[in-house]
Amino acid sequence: MPVYDAFISYSHAKDKPVASALQSVIQRLGKPWYKRRALRVFRDDTSLSATPQLWPSIEQALAQSRYLLLLSSPEAAASPWVAKEVEYWLANKSTDTLFIGVTDGALAWDGEANDFKWTPKPPLPEVLKGRFPAEPKWVDLTAYREGADPRNARFIEAGADFAAAIHGMPKEDLLSQEVRQQRRALTLAVSAATLLLLLAIGAVTAGIIARTQQLRAEKNFAAAKDTVDNLIFNIAQGLRNVEGMRVESIDKILGQVRSTVDRLAETDPDNISLLRSKDVMLDEFAKTYMAAGNLDKALKSAEESLALLRDIAASQGLNAQIEQDLAVGLLRIGDIKNAQRNRIEALAAYEESLAIVRKLAAADKGNKEAQFNVTPSLDRIGDIKLQMGEHADALKAFEESLAIRRALAAGDKPQDEWQRSVVVSLGKICDVKRDAGDGKGALEACEESLALARRLADSDKTDTQRQRDVTIGLERLGGLKLTTGDLSGAQAAYGEGLAVRKRLAALDEDNTLWRRDVGIGLGQLADVKRMSGDAKGALADYEEGLAIFRQLAAKDKDNAVWPRDISVMLDKIGYMKLGAGDNSGALAAYQESLDIGRELAKADPGNAVWKRDMGVGWNKIGDVQAASGDLTSALQSYEQALAIARDYAKSVPGNLEGRRDLSVTLDKIGDTKLKAGDTAGSLAAYEESLDISHELAAADRDNVTWQTDLVVGLYKLAELSDGDKRREAVQEALTIIERLESEGKLPPDKKNWKDILLAVQNRAQ
Repeated sequence: MPVYDAFISYSHAKDKPVASALQSVIQRLGKPWYKRRALRVFRDDTSLSATPQLWPSIEQALAQSRYLLLLSSPEAAASPWVAKEVEYWLANKSTDTLFIGVTDGALAWDGEANDFKWTPKPPLPEVLKGRFPAEPKWVDLTAYREGADPRNARFIEAGADFAAAIHGMPKEDLLSQEVRQQRRALTLAVSAATLLLLLAIGAVTAGIIARTQQLRAEKNFAAAKDTVDNLIFNIAQGLRNVEGMRVESIDKILGQVRSTVDRLAETDPDNISLLRSKDVMLDEFAKTYMAAGNLDKALKSAEESLALLRDIAASQGLNAQIEQDLAVGLLRIGDIKNAQRNRIEALAAYEESLAIVRKLAAADKGNKEAQFNVTPSLDRIGDIKLQMGEHADALKAFEESLAIRRALAAGDKPQDEWQRSVVVSLGKICDVKRDAGDGKGALEACEESLALARRLADSDKTDTQRQRDVTIGLERLGGLKLTTGDLSGAQAAYGEGLAVRKRLAALDEDNTLWRRDVGIGLGQLADVKRMSGDAKGALADYEEGLAIFRQLAAKDKDNAVWPRDISVMLDKIGYMKLGAGDNSGALAAYQESLDIGRELAKADPGNAVWKRDMGVGWNKIGDVQAASGDLTSALQSYEQALAIARDYAKSVPGNLEGRRDLSVTLDKIGDTKLKAGDTAGSLAAYEESLDISHELAAADRDNVTWQTDLVVGLYKLAELSDGDKRREAVQEALTIIERLESEGKLPPDKKNWKDILLAVQNRAQ
């Protein structure tokens, strides 16, 4: 009886990536959700230097296979191993069960000769010459030799040609079945979970009532529990990858899963294995809700998971696995709180996690995984410190993380993974040095990160994650070039990154992450074009990016990521239209953006990000109204923004970003009141804004943005003041400008500020 449905014969030197991807597609197509694979495919993954003693095992696999799938190319034709495999097949099987996929070279059928056309370097081994009574089934795979993604729609369709023949069904029926099974998978899984609930409860009850059947009951219970554990992963993880799934639907499905697990746990409340299953379930729920953009539900699940873990630890005592799980749970909570802009509590969770993994690493110094587990906590702490403007602490955390990763990368395998982690660490160090005003240090870290990312990508062109790492490095480089005024350098970096992103997106049109990357890349390139004076080109790129985000949102109506992307792009388009004098077009763009912010805030009231977006939206609408001369409406819009900014600044402890939003809005109110002739009202707004700017500038002396914000506030105060008050304001502003200039941190577009301030000072005298 055949063990394998198909045997793949190929050149290991050139076709290993496409062979691996093809195996994945053939095994997956038509697979019911409850099975590991639809077909079993043998692919010998040994090297060409294998000894002759390997042949008996290959021969056995060939004998136990129903079909031979030959990946033909000049290299395969020259391979003695491929020739031997094909020769065996011809001697023992039939050409009717031999399929061909062409990965390189020209393959053509000669109808008159009733054979393939044999060129000087044919892609087929000579043993096949004259062996086919009619043209066999063959598929052109040449487009995928350099990089085959098993999720790519076109590649799946090519693989379906082989899979359908092996299944013995029409290709269109197989593909339709695949779509139906994907759609039915979640429903079937939930139904199965409910059925397994009854089986599990029955098994446990049988164990209680009939002790003579205890062993059988335990066996049934264990089987039911294992199946439920698998369902938890399949359902929760599957929901994170389903486009168009509404949060209400996610709630309903996860609710049924939870009901099953809870009732199973009730049968044996002290069963640690069941409690661990429930903990895993809650953690998966948290990740699923985060992916859906519902942070409140994500936090509730994550906190319940952590509490359950703490209970298990208290009752059973700590061990390395429970401690590691606690550390991961704390990271999850920190991530959610950070997304909610609650940085103080996020930092506390990250630091508790770090303390746990440090202890585990110290207890097992020879365990590389334990050493590596320290780095995620350090990275997150660095991120929080960077967001809070504490650049020295952020740099310290990132550099410790980098040192661990460099040490691992310099050691034994898996070197590539360690090296990729070095790319990540260097990128973070680049970010913190950039924000601290150390342009030279930031550029050095960025270029080292990008160079390593390029080397890793070049070493395996089929690894799409490595290609994406290159685009992230180019994005950083473009940003750095932009801050130094090198617009041509920024445009070159962003342009190269966008080209890579478009290539990735073309590999798989259903990959929403890659399509989103293209939209983001278009926005970045448009930013540079706008700054370079190419308003037409910038607007075209913004609108192309907006079209991508609208398409993504149309497919996945309940995912909060896409509407926010649309909102950001609408703001950029509104800015362009406002600059071009198209006030009505700008207002329409800003109004749509604000409406999106309202809907997001309504759907998730606890999400501080959505509230902030609403405040920003009101500010932009106020800008259009002010530019149109409607100062009354502008002031009303700014007041709406101010109320939101005050609430946002208070709602999250340590929210320096919210404090700056408040300062910016107060400046806009001051500007509008000044235009309306309300000097006293304007001065009051400026003074409150200036107090905030002083607070932020004192919190981080190296934050160039906050320092220049303070200069602007002092200038505005000086313009409305006289005597000593004006002189003191101008002198303080000049001191800041001169310090930034001497440290090489004064941005190019602010070089003339010193002359402006001196002019104000001269008027004061």
